[in-house]
Amino acid sequence: MNKNNGNVVFQEERREEILHILENENRVMIVDLCNKFNTSSVTIRKDLALLEQEGLLKRTHGGAIKNKSLFPGLALNEKEKLHLDEKIRIAKEAAKLISEGDTIIIDSGSTTTLLAKEIKNIKGITVITNAINIASDLFQSDIEVILTGGVLQKETSTLIGPLADEVLQKISAGKLFHGVDGIDFEVGLTTPNIVEAKTSRTMMDVAGEKILLVDSSKFGRRSLGVISKIKDIDKIITTKKLSKKEIMKFTEWNVEVKVV
Repeated sequence: MNKNNGNVVFQEERREEILHILENENRVMIVDLCNKFNTSSVTIRKDLALLEQEGLLKRTHGGAIKNKSLFPGLALNEKEKLHLDEKIRIAKEAAKLISEGDTIIIDSGSTTTLLAKEIKNIKGITVITNAINIASDLFQSDIEVILTGGVLQKETSTLIGPLADEVLQKISAGKLFHGVDGIDFEVGLTTPNIVEAKTSRTMMDVAGEKILLVDSSKFGRRSLGVISKIKDIDKIITTKKLSKKEIMKFTEWNVEVKVV
């Protein structure tokens, strides 16, 4: 592998391989990664710093270990800057699943916000959402929008709590598109706020098909509030290159996976 190309062309592949090594060995060493990817220690340290920022590892002297602490979450404006290309690919694929006449729920989040932008020109659909910013984005479209109400979580532009849950319990939708802060094969789908986790569970209860939109950074990460087990969803649209073990798990749980 060419050192000059390593920083840009193979950045995503390098990232995935680092996480794969962590998953299997629980630690990585900088010197080993430099040799493996034929790149400088400066580049590897930057990679590890970014992965630590995402809550996926903890840097140590000479390397990093698997992060077992809970991810505290990020504000929406911070989320929107991360993995934008991946999120756009996911949103475009998800939009293909929406047709005229559909009634759908769009949960709050940076990827779901991009989905809302993708469907503005689809006529005859109804969107139920707990995201203030998504409702605002769809304001001038022909889409009928139902906003749940609830307590506003300002950092994420999200309405949560008993009022949101009560509205959701009185409606039904054909499909739910939602994102999470973490997807862990043992714990399941998680978000930092336990009240928001309850609202997300209510969305799942009232939706027919449950579709998870999750970029590669969310795998292996967990937060305080557990939304559901992975087997409770129907489909995942992701950018993560899955291992054979992960594919077997999804197959066992009858979860359809689309990698984009």
